[in-house]
Amino acid sequence: MDHPARILTRYTTRHAAMVLVAPAMLVLAAGCATGPDTRTDGAEGPLQQALEREDCREAWGLVMPDAGSTDAPDTTDMDTRLRVAHLCLQQGEFERARDLSDAIEPAHPGHPDLDYAAYLGALARLGIWNRATAVPPRERIRHGREVFRHLAGFLEEHAMSRHAESLAPRLARLREDLADIELQVAGAAAEDGQEDEARARLRYIRDHFPGTTAARTAAERLENTEPAPVQTPN
Repeated sequence: MDHPARILTRYTTRHAAMVLVAPAMLVLAAGCATGPDTRTDGAEGPLQQALEREDCREAWGLVMPDAGSTDAPDTTDMDTRLRVAHLCLQQGEFERARDLSDAIEPAHPGHPDLDYAAYLGALARLGIWNRATAVPPRERIRHGREVFRHLAGFLEEHAMSRHAESLAPRLARLREDLADIELQVAGAAAEDGQEDEARARLRYIRDHFPGTTAARTAAERLENTEPAPVQTPN
């Protein structure tokens, strides 16, 4: 398996031409996701009512596939599930949007809109990460790398999807954010007197996040903190 740092560097190069300015708030980003028609044509009864009320939680409970169920075959159509996943994403119910998006492919194998389900799942994961600002930096880095791998995997598997161009700038923004957090950790290590760890992290940022603001800052700090070479007499 590729080291996360190599993944970060490789995908930045591959998708550099697609990088645009990403929206600052994921809620706005989620709202820009082009989704299925919001009409409730395939929904009936309580599900139709939940969709009309834009009630993510109730609708989610009615369409989420039950992997352990031994009841009658699932008859919920994929378009309805996509509408619910999109609704939950727009309302900031990222965990529900993620779980439903992930459940769509095994429930509807071969459907032509599976790339959209995967796209919603990727945005939901990014939303979860963006919202977890109180998480300790090292844990946030670990989770952020997982999200990055997931988004990069979407671009690899669905390179021709119309949603790939929308996801690429978010991937670039995530890379910048991860580099910034790495820089915070390096700074904290330096403040604690852990100079070796601080320099190691600065070198890591410089080498594996090229082109980012954090990488330039790391390089400058290294120039100021690296010990001068020992001069040997002739």
